[in-house]
Amino acid sequence: MNSAPTQVAQIHPDDTAAQLQAAAAASPVERARIEDEVVRRHLGLARHLAGRYAGRGVDRDDLVQVANFALVKAIRGFHHDRGEFVPFATVTILGEIKKHFRDHCWSVRPPRRIQQMQADITAASERRLQNDSRTPLVAEIAHDIDASESDVREAMAARGCFSPTSLDQPMREDGQPLGETLRWDEPAYAFIDDWVTVGPLCQDLTDDERELLRLRFVEDRTQQEIADLVGVSQMQVSRRLSKLLEQLRVRASVDDAA
Repeated sequence: MNSAPTQVAQIHPDDTAAQLQAAAAASPVERARIEDEVVRRHLGLARHLAGRYAGRGVDRDDLVQVANFALVKAIRGFHHDRGEFVPFATVTILGEIKKHFRDHCWSVRPPRRIQQMQADITAASERRLQNDSRTPLVAEIAHDIDASESDVREAMAARGCFSPTSLDQPMREDGQPLGETLRWDEPAYAFIDDWVTVGPLCQDLTDDERELLRLRFVEDRTQQEIADLVGVSQMQVSRRLSKLLEQLRVRASVDDAA
């Protein structure tokens, strides 16, 4: 007579720790049956924990799936000497959900220390809001999670990295999309384009010639100001600049032809 099934059957249905202890010594088929039963009994716990993180840029069904996988992981990694099963499973599930956010849900990836603070800041904010009935200050959150205020501000600013705002999202009363409110005629871009083009052409210039170009086109000094700095006349500066620019134009045309 096989005593193992009888022993399992006598275990109280709510005694999860004892069930899993018996499953460890049972046959593979019986172990699978017990683990499936424990999974079904704790699916509500997994859904509840996943719900804590809903609305943060990740689909709720995806969070539930992560939580369910974590539940199975907790069942297979649990040992009776670790105490009650539910606290162990809760820690495991929450850890896997946080890991999922940290590793897979960033559109723009901030530093890891900032990623890891997201859940702590959210939990601290919720506790403060419930206790004080007001939005907590950055200093209060920093105190609660034992972090610097600058790190908390950085982490809070990075929240949009989970789910960036669509450029098609209406931003004004007339329904104008966000993308149409952005300016693209940034002067710095034109400067960068010019610098990339002109930079290689200046490699063969002398130090004095490069300094002359820097004073005129980087510092935007007038010819008279340059003349006063280098101790020559304004006319000499004008002639040297004209000669240099003509040399650069010739080199540029040769490079384009090549």
